This record gives sequence, structure tokens and C-alpha cells, in this order.
Amino acid sequence: MDSEQAEKMCADAVAIITRESTDEENRHAVDLFRQVADAGFSQGMFGLAEMKMAGKGTPEDVPGALELYEKSGEMGNVPALFRLGNIYSTEDGGHFLPDRAFVCFSRCCELGFPPAYNYLGDMHYYGLGTPQDLSKAIEWFTKAAEMGDPSASFKLGCLYEGDMGVEKDEALSIRMFTQAAMAGVPEAQFRLASLVYDGKVEGGKAGAARWYECCAEAIPIAKFNLATMYYSGDGVEKDLVKAFGLYHALAHQGDADAMYQVGKMLLTGEGVEQNPEDGFRHIAMAAKAGHQEAMMLVENLRRRQNTQLIKIDGTE
Repeated sequence: MDSEQAEKMCADAVAIITRESTDEENRHAVDLFRQVADAGFSQGMFGLAEMKMAGKGTPEDVPGALELYEKSGEMGNVPALFRLGNIYSTEDGGHFLPDRAFVCFSRCCELGFPPAYNYLGDMHYYGLGTPQDLSKAIEWFTKAAEMGDPSASFKLGCLYEGDMGVEKDEALSIRMFTQAAMAGVPEAQFRLASLVYDGKVEGGKAGAARWYECCAEAIPIAKFNLATMYYSGDGVEKDLVKAFGLYHALAHQGDADAMYQVGKMLLTGEGVEQNPEDGFRHIAMAAKAGHQEAMMLVENLRRRQNTQLIKIDGTE
């Protein structure tokens, strides 16, 4: 088997497993990868390792997969090195070997593999497999950001805020957050929304609301802030119905502040049909979740002996 044949067989195997394939087809893909691996080609070893790792077309065999990844990586196969780096840097995977992970990611970076830049930055930042070195972490995060990695841009934004052992550079921090936010990183969108709301970035409160809207489903406090803006008409047109809907969604996710706000709106009929019993139930839920104002209100109601009239705690 020559290299051209090996490439074709691996390509045929990949074509099988990247579509909705049957068990028989998966076994055929395994056979193709195994033939290439047995012929000494690293790409076949990597492909067979992937199949063993996933238990696809062959029984799951993690030790066997790791052995193949290692052999493939020793031959300079970058995907195998990158996969090993991920496996060995994951604490809850049962194969946590940070020293080995650092070597794998370093080798990937030496070979010019951009997806590894961010990971190597993490290793330097957290001191995993190597002494902690913020300057090297920034160097690799910067390289990753320059290659379009939005996660690295977000990390740089946080670092340059000045609270993480790096000299503050507000302009650069904002530029990195903006870059990450534009690429869809929810955490960056939230940071940018806060900066816009505080007037540190142009856009006004309406602009802040738009950024909160972008990350509201991923970040509960962003949804709460957005709801509050609609509730008070802060930078947006006041919309009590929309505010209630946002608060209500958060309340059902266990947010005590939202539970309390939903309870108050149900009591007064703001943005929703008035329903005192349901309102007090939500306030009681907030109290149970530790909301101080709700706890005080519930206690006051109990002292006035009103609990026989309303279901203050949902049980009596």
C-alpha cells in the first residue's frame, strides 16, 4: 500500500462515518482504517482510534484508542496529538495527565495548528503541565485570537480588565470583548452589554438591551437585566407583558429574584392578569429560595395570621 492508496481508503472511511451509516457500514470503515494502520500510516491509526473511542463499528476500547493515538502522534499526526491533549487535560475523564497534555498541545502549536493555540494558553495560564506564566498565556491567546478564535479574544478581554494579574488596558479589553461578542460568545456579549449600559462603550441603553437580548438565553442574569429594562422602560419602550414573560421564564429556572418579581406583578396585575394567590405562591417560592425581601414579607403575613386566607407556602 502506498500513501495515495492509504489516503483514498481513509477518505472512503470518513465518507462512511460522516453520514447516517449502518452498523455494517461502520464495521467496513473500521476495516479500512485498520488496513491503513497495519500498513504503518498514521492517519489510519488515528481513524481507528476514533472508532474505538466512540465504540462505532467496533467495541469501545479506550486503552486501545489511546495507544493508537500515541503511535499516530509520535509520527507527527496533528489531529492525534490534539485529541490526546484534550483527553489528558480533562480532569474528570479518568486520564488526567497535564504534563503529557502540555507536550501534545505544544507539539501541535509547533506544527502550526491554530486550534491548539488557545489550549496552550490555558496550560500556561493555569500552570498545568508547566509553571504558570501569564506572559506566555497572553502570547498564545493573542495568536489564537489573531486566527479568529473568539474564546481566546474573550479571555484576553478579561485579562486586560486589570483584575487578573495583568496590567490594565481598558481599550484593548473592550476591543477583545467586542471581537468575541460579534463572534457570538455569550459571556462577551454580557460584558459588552454592561459596558454599553455604563457608558464606557457607545450605544446607549438601547444598545445594551440589544446585547442583553443576544445572550439572554445563555446567561440568566442577562435575561433578568433585560426584563428589568422592559419593566421600567430603561433605554427601551416600557413593556410589562414582555418583562413578565422574561421574569416568569427565569422563575421556572429557580431564580429567586425573578420569582419575587413575578409574585409582585401577579399581585398587582402588571403585565399579566391579576392573581393574588399565584402571586403569593411565587413570593413564598422566592422566600424558600432565600430571597430576603420575600422572606420578610412572608413572615409579616404569617404574623398577621393571614395564612388561612391564602396559600402562602403552597402547602397550607
